[in-house]
Amino acid sequence: MTIDELMRRTRARVDQSQQGIPTYYDRRVLRQAEERDPRWAARLARHSAAWEAGRFVPWAERHAVDLTGLDPHRRSEIPDEVLIMSQGTARPTRWRGHDLFKSAFDFALVPMLLAELRPAVVLEIGSGNGASALWMADLAELHGLDCRVVSVDVQPVSVAHPRVDFLTGDARRIDEIVPADALARGPRLIVEDAHVGVRGVLEYVHERLEEGDYIVVEDSVGKSSDLGDFTAAHPGEYAVDTHFTDFFGRNATSCVDSILRRMA
Repeated sequence: MTIDELMRRTRARVDQSQQGIPTYYDRRVLRQAEERDPRWAARLARHSAAWEAGRFVPWAERHAVDLTGLDPHRRSEIPDEVLIMSQGTARPTRWRGHDLFKSAFDFALVPMLLAELRPAVVLEIGSGNGASALWMADLAELHGLDCRVVSVDVQPVSVAHPRVDFLTGDARRIDEIVPADALARGPRLIVEDAHVGVRGVLEYVHERLEEGDYIVVEDSVGKSSDLGDFTAAHPGEYAVDTHFTDFFGRNATSCVDSILRRMA
């Protein structure tokens, strides 16, 4: 897609589905026709190529793309200083009076994913203080979902919620902790945020997921080898959902190339 085609499509979308209201990004795209800013030309060309590749992209293909000029560690358009401040500066964001350690980007992305997927169950590996499980349960209720959140942590959690089952145990022995029927109903959303036994967790849920289910791996920069090995072991079965990972720019999320949809 050329920049001129991108501008044409942007104008059409703004005029039609957005009822004439452009986003800040839309304004920048449309100004490019007059300004031809070379810095934005490179960025828009990168976005155009990504959109041409389609929404669901195999993990290995994502890592084969040349991202010259971006942070090579996080493969992201979001500068480190922005991500660092995105959980808050004076204190973390909060939910129901508890610290919720989500970036501003993920705070927007997770509700979008829940609204689209409409899961019957969310399995969270790594409860922390329990705030994220409360948050997801509340979001599910707001969306009118018949959804159960099952949250696992090696330490007991002191909070409670009528839609959440908090389980105590080591994620490296997940098969001994999670009830056999916990993932019986779908759609299913898996959130891995434990940072231990990652590959084992992924293989455990793989045996229980179906087409259309999702795995979200939080703070995934340090888990690339696990993700690479897992997706390579299951070719064609998982793809990165770029609608979410790239919604605010390439990998503008703590889930770098790790919002995965089960494709088969």
